[in-house]
Amino acid sequence: MNLRRVDLNLLTVFDAVYTEGNMSRAAEKISMSQPALSLAISRFRHLAGDELFERAGRGVRPTPRANELAAPIRRALDMIIGALEQGADFDAATSDRTFNLLLGDAGELILMPPLMRWLEAIQANVQINTLPMAGTDVRKEMHFGNVDLYLWITPLDTDDNVFVSQQIGVDRNVCLVSADHPTVGDSIDLEQYAELRHVTLRLPGDYGPSLVDRELWSHDLKREHAMVVHSFFEFPRIISSTNMVGTVPGKIAKSLAEVHKLKILPAPIEYEMPIYLTWPQALDTDPGHRWLRELLIGFYESL
Repeated sequence: MNLRRVDLNLLTVFDAVYTEGNMSRAAEKISMSQPALSLAISRFRHLAGDELFERAGRGVRPTPRANELAAPIRRALDMIIGALEQGADFDAATSDRTFNLLLGDAGELILMPPLMRWLEAIQANVQINTLPMAGTDVRKEMHFGNVDLYLWITPLDTDDNVFVSQQIGVDRNVCLVSADHPTVGDSIDLEQYAELRHVTLRLPGDYGPSLVDRELWSHDLKREHAMVVHSFFEFPRIISSTNMVGTVPGKIAKSLAEVHKLKILPAPIEYEMPIYLTWPQALDTDPGHRWLRELLIGFYESL
């Protein structure tokens, strides 16, 4: 395709319709009359060779082809905005930029509340989307612009420097039990820990015995995995209503204990978990992206 034939305004129109799911709201969002917006969408349909949007109730829904185009077009628009903003500060209060974050339970539990409170306080128009960790090909999704930031316990390294990974902290595991546990007081030793029934988490791609189980075996002890869950979000209700114990990262434990009837105890088997934040190298100097990274890192360090 000859790019001279492409009016970049069509990308903005497409993005607005895709985001709003409604032609009238999209026209209002970008200060355009609805007839002009409809004409622009018709032009873009011709270029894309697809209907792009179909009527659905009072709005429109994207076709499969529109879903394929949405992330690359959003990324292209963000890159253009970023290039024009080079050397200028990012203003979250006026920007309508969207950020897609792959944070896992840890990031969603401990970073999203302070971030959203901060954005709400300044009445920001920035939109934050969190994406599921399970089944996501992180490198692929980040390469195609579907993921802006990735939080995990290992860096995302490549041989061609496509991504940047930065260690932003270290967390340590602790034990969580119900606040009124009948047999556990203010501490728990290794033997008592092994005797309790455990709620354990299975991470994506996690195979074989855990570090905790291997350490228990070295002391001729074994714990009962009474329940295996796939998310830390499942821990609080189970632990607060049973006599079970959960072993979780300290920052997550603090977040859960603040809103549930739980108490935190030092773990008899302690280990450290480095925490890394990863992003595309292409966005390393982008003002908006840099603003969000620094904000999240600051929140993490303050926890």
